[in-house]
Amino acid sequence: MNDNERFKKHLAKSHGPVWKIANHISSMGYPVNIPPTFVAPSHEEWEEFADDGDLYVGQRVEVKKLGVDFTGRADWPFNSKFIVCAKHSFDRAKPRPYRYYYLNKRETHAAIVKGSSHKSWYCETKKDSRYEDMVQSFYMSPMHLVKFISL
Repeated sequence: MNDNERFKKHLAKSHGPVWKIANHISSMGYPVNIPPTFVAPSHEEWEEFADDGDLYVGQRVEVKKLGVDFTGRADWPFNSKFIVCAKHSFDRAKPRPYRYYYLNKRETHAAIVKGSSHKSWYCETKKDSRYEDMVQSFYMSPMHLVKFISL
């Protein structure tokens, strides 16, 4: 399986977590809008098909599901490291995300980072573990800016 096929697989898996957070936000009385997702026929055409965010609650919200379990700061499995997103995805985002939600593996808890905290983020370049040959710069958030919630 090549990296483009891996990307399509990860994209397909992301729909459930997006709807989980949309339902959570909707249950608090906020209107939620989920834009359509389109898949590029090839890696070379990815920019033409890049989405405009996972969901909007009056503002753009990004949702990610992690393959690890956590319930809060005390059992966060990555010590003091918190990857917000790929640097290029935030830098080119229009509009920039209001919030990022990161669900645990069981979708029982989430970590939240506000987009407005971006001036406190720092960059690290690392291999994207989801792919074979992808190294990129990521924005990292200091842990004191991460909020944990129960879903």
